[in-house]
Amino acid sequence: MKTTFFSEFIRTAKEAPRLYFVPLIGAVRAIKAEFRRVEEAEGLTPLDPTAKQ
Repeated sequence: MKTTFFSEFIRTAKEAPRLYFVPLIGAVRAIKAEFRRVEEAEGLTPLDPTAKQ
């Protein structure tokens, strides 16, 4: 069975207390929000993660 970082992360998240992952989730959300803010300030549209390039 092939495991990826994301699948290991999800498995661990289900087994570990939620408080352990709250700072990490908050950091990811803050980084995404900052990228959106910068893109909007530059007049660019935010990237759609589901859009094919």
